Amino acid sequence: MLLFRALVVSVALALQGGAALAQRPSSLQQNEARTHFQAGAQHYEAGEYTRAVDEFQAAYRIYPSPVILFNLAQALRADGRLSEAVTSFRRYLEEAPRVTAEQRHDVEETIRELDAQRVTLTFEVEPAGATLLVDGRALGTLPLARAVEVLPGEHTLVLRLENHETRTERIEVSAREQRMITVTLRPTATSARLTVTATPPEAAIRIDDVELGTGRVEQPLSPGPHTVTVSHEGYRPQTETVTVRALGSETVNINLERVRRSIFTRPWFWAVAGGALLAAGVGTYFLVSPPQATPVAGNSTPSVVQAVAVW
Repeated sequence: MLLFRALVVSVALALQGGAALAQRPSSLQQNEARTHFQAGAQHYEAGEYTRAVDEFQAAYRIYPSPVILFNLAQALRADGRLSEAVTSFRRYLEEAPRVTAEQRHDVEETIRELDAQRVTLTFEVEPAGATLLVDGRALGTLPLARAVEVLPGEHTLVLRLENHETRTERIEVSAREQRMITVTLRPTATSARLTVTATPPEAAIRIDDVELGTGRVEQPLSPGPHTVTVSHEGYRPQTETVTVRALGSETVNINLERVRRSIFTRPWFWAVAGGALLAAGVGTYFLVSPPQATPVAGNSTPSVVQAVAVW
């Protein structure tokens, strides 16, 4: 297999490659093309090949330089779009004004290799929305609008989807093979989600007897029934059972009812009641245990006896 080195050339060289244009773009257009080209180079170096393709295509539309076209072909090749890469390499050979014999040989050999050996992969993955990585390169979200093309040999496929188990497949393919990859992704153990909102916001929230916070809680859970308890001092606790399906999301709003306290439990009641009882006790003392009369000195047989009460 030919090891054709992926090289992103400098912006200056790319613009120089457009010197043979019949009508040179304006300075403003050149600056815009340069911006797209630089962004494409950065995405390429970061392994973000799909975004690199977009930026190189934008630069080429503004400033159709063969050097930009060469970099576009390299990005297409890295992105697994081998048929498009072959087309771009051929256009590069047609439009490049000063390509050397060695450079032409390398490009032509790469074209022959890609054209003769490329393998076509198509995917049927359930559920939709998984991110596809081929040999560590992210190629987009399934379903893709195009087939994936690779060279013969061993390749590693990775499928990632939120709330699902990541699936890794290692395949070995032969030249010119067309293969369908069919995969069903399984939900993770905690693929369900439950949101609980409590009033008052200071109320404590427990799910399956585990306290998770106050006011509002959003929790990933295993599918099935779950017990929600909300409590706060001065309010009547409330418990509900909520069933959440796999990959589903449920929301529960719980408003606690304030507990009505008896008058006998209120502090002011006992303060008032205590004073009333004290007054009642004094009256009872006089009624039940009247003070004994004490004779006044100097009056041995009085008809009226004065009394002094002491307590």
